Amino acid sequence: MMLTDAAREQVSRERLQDFFSTGPDAAFEIQRGKHVNGEYVFPVVLFGLSESDAHAHASSVVITKMGKDDWAVDNLP
Repeated sequence: MMLTDAAREQVSRERLQDFFSTGPDAAFEIQRGKHVNGEYVFPVVLFGLSESDAHAHASSVVITKMGKDDWAVDNLP
C-alpha cells in the first residue's frame, strides 16, 4: 500500500519479496532527502544484497505526495 501504482508496475511481487528478504548482513545508509519537483529524493547505499555480492550499491528512493496528508514510495532502489 505504500507504493504508487507506477512503482508497482516497475517491479514484480517476487522481486519485491527478494528485495525485502535479503541476508543477515544486509544494511543500508540513507542520506538527507532533497525536495525536487514536488517529490522528495533520498540517496541510499545498499550493502549485502546477496551473499555473493559484497559491493555497495548507490541508488535513491523517491517519495511523492498522493493526497492531502498521504505520501508513497514512487520508486525503489
